[in-house]
Amino acid sequence: MFVLKYILYGEIMKNKNLKIKILILIIFSTLALVFVYNDHALYKTPILKVESVDSKIKDSDMFREKYYDQHIEGTIKNGKYKGLKIDFKNTVATSGVYGEIVKKGDELFVGINGDGSSITELIGVKRDKYLMILFVMFVDLMIIAAGRKGVKTLISFVVNVIISAVAILIFEKKFNTTNLLLLYFIVSILFIVFSLLLTNKRSKKTLSAIISAIVSLLVSFALSFILIKIYKEEIPIWTMEYIEAVYEYENFFYVTILLCGLGAIMDIAITISSSLNELIVKDPNIKKEALIKSGREISKDIVGTMINVMLYTCYTPIIPIVFLAIKNNFSLMDALSLYGEIDLIAVLTSSIGIVLAIPISLYISIFILNPSKKEAK
Repeated sequence: MFVLKYILYGEIMKNKNLKIKILILIIFSTLALVFVYNDHALYKTPILKVESVDSKIKDSDMFREKYYDQHIEGTIKNGKYKGLKIDFKNTVATSGVYGEIVKKGDELFVGINGDGSSITELIGVKRDKYLMILFVMFVDLMIIAAGRKGVKTLISFVVNVIISAVAILIFEKKFNTTNLLLLYFIVSILFIVFSLLLTNKRSKKTLSAIISAIVSLLVSFALSFILIKIYKEEIPIWTMEYIEAVYEYENFFYVTILLCGLGAIMDIAITISSSLNELIVKDPNIKKEALIKSGREISKDIVGTMINVMLYTCYTPIIPIVFLAIKNNFSLMDALSLYGEIDLIAVLTSSIGIVLAIPISLYISIFILNPSKKEAK
């Protein structure tokens, strides 16, 4: 550890640009954390800063687990009751399943009655500071590890978040007239274009990756759409969470499939395009057959990893539900059938997109990057 610190310190002291970069990151991180620890005015819901907590075990034989009676005192940090000292009682299970276990220093979203004399409910804990700590760590590591590329990636991330937010606002404002599937087709294409343009300079390989990703997405989704339409009656869409609240429930399912494999398809498109471009730059006389063979070898190395990524990202969230079902005497197959079939469909359809992205990206990249080459004789 000492050697590692010595090497890092020595590298920082020798590299002026690195010292400036680290200084900027320290200033940014400090300002971001100071801001989020003092952003109470941004919230409309009253926030209580907990100053003292007195917890006692609740004496009762009615409960299978122990409960705490907590007497909580604190100060309101925002709104018209800002500065008000107030106290209330909170009853919570020791497991934390029912209610929030409150600790000194916590900041709580609370409901206050009209005259400000008492708290009517504990809504939840303010946790944005923890998210900000993670975000700051993410930004710092991206910039230190990847430099300008990391900055571009962060800008791409912010742009995609903005696009997502705008799409949600459009759907919220025009709920009854907006076609959800069409909206997210446009969003998906914007994701592809902005992500690849912002993280890669404008060039033929970027154009190749954009076209490859869009074509792969459209082809894979078209095949999935047809298959789902054929077997529509056998797909348990009703098992999706909150599906009763979505009037376009079929389109909601299609959007899930559309977005699930988007990142992996883009990754394959840019990987193949960049690799072939590098081969062409190093050997301008390379034959088309050699490019195809190299592209296939590259794809063998990434396709398995990408399919596993789909499995981890799309299927992992249902594991707690499956465990809970098994705990309640469901068999494993019944639990997976009831709560995992929709997610499995998303994984499989995304995997189809990944596999199709390989030949599509390969041939589009060869056409755009090396259009003048003829077939080898």
